[in-house]
Amino acid sequence: MPTSVPITSVPPRVPRPSPPVIAVSPRVEALRGAGPDALTRFWAEIERDGAPLIEKDGYAVLITFVWRETRPVRDVLALVNKLVDRADLGRSRMRKMPGTDLWHLTYRVRDDWQATYHLAPDYIASGPGRIAPGSGPGRIAPGSGPEHPQPGGPAGHWGFAAPADSVRLRAVAANGVPDPLNPVTFPQERPPHKSVAVAPAAAPEPCWWRPDPASPAGILDETTVDGRRLWRYRPPGHSADAGPYPLLVLLDGDLWGPLLPVAPILDNLIAAGRIPPVVALLPDGADHATRSTEYACDPGYAAFLAALPSSPAGRDLAATTDPARTVIAGQSLGGLMAAFTAVTRPDRFGNVLSQSGAFWWKSHTPADEEAEWLAHHLAVTERRPVRWHVEVGLDEWVTLGPNRHLRDVLLARGYPLTYTEFAGGHDRLCWRERLGEALTALFTL
Repeated sequence: MPTSVPITSVPPRVPRPSPPVIAVSPRVEALRGAGPDALTRFWAEIERDGAPLIEKDGYAVLITFVWRETRPVRDVLALVNKLVDRADLGRSRMRKMPGTDLWHLTYRVRDDWQATYHLAPDYIASGPGRIAPGSGPGRIAPGSGPEHPQPGGPAGHWGFAAPADSVRLRAVAANGVPDPLNPVTFPQERPPHKSVAVAPAAAPEPCWWRPDPASPAGILDETTVDGRRLWRYRPPGHSADAGPYPLLVLLDGDLWGPLLPVAPILDNLIAAGRIPPVVALLPDGADHATRSTEYACDPGYAAFLAALPSSPAGRDLAATTDPARTVIAGQSLGGLMAAFTAVTRPDRFGNVLSQSGAFWWKSHTPADEEAEWLAHHLAVTERRPVRWHVEVGLDEWVTLGPNRHLRDVLLARGYPLTYTEFAGGHDRLCWRERLGEALTALFTL
């Protein structure tokens, strides 16, 4: 088993082309000088409705992340997926409203944007800045910690941090927590789980991933193949006589099996008549070093994936052998590997579903200066009988350009393609939300 991540599987260090738009929340600004009663009502509304605060702004949305200071803090960071730039954490510092317990940071985003996030408070252990006894709701003792100035608009220069401050902020960012004022969380392999921020148009109905009692449930079980965990999905009413069934091979089964179950997505799509009854194989992505090695266009792993349906674990699924009815799907490096597998084994996989695919990957040679190996390979090789669904987030500044390049190559070479850019980042939340519709683009009735 690999013990380290290949240097070629590490994303390139690409500077963020432009900072996210930091804005001013009218609701928050109305509290300035309004007195403690207004602030008390504000916190009561946040407790009732949940954070973050969402306000319409023309065709866009203002999303305000808030922190209520119950213990003295030096800083609070809003670590929002792909709005935070780890190379410039100063831009993620929340603002302190002077004389109150309110910290806040507002972004202007599209009305269909969504993301997961943590908040990271930098607590002050003792000394000046403690909450003043008897000072009343929302009031902080005079002489409390730093009170950051408010921006008059997009904070073009906000975020500069001295070197020592940058070291401190990196330490603070390593200890993010869920938003205590947001009841909606997104599960992680281990705590702390993340909080969820969703603009009004980001979650259209139906919500395919949410279990629906009205949808008959298929069966998901776990087995092993060559010592690797594998999850298998059978649709409701599965029988060998009803086969052969269309087949989905979905990478990172340890994610889509137990953590973010794909089974309800398939159940709901089948019940709604959006896809035919399908069977699925979900191989474990293994540890980080193994995944980073195998998912980097490894021919041996591609052969393993192609052999899965005929393995002892796959034979009783009554899966099709027709590549036109077989989809291989993955996210990030998994999207790259799904594409590579179909390109090298079109006899087994005739459809690729890639979400935020890591198409920046160069090659297995660290000194190779030619990035985006797969797009270059497709441009100069014979077209295969493979259909594609490719999608990427507009906030993924490392991945967006390579996905657009791949799109252009696929169209120029005459490949059937559906391509989508969504308002969000390199985020499992976006992948889960969008996976159902993506499957309908490739599994035809």
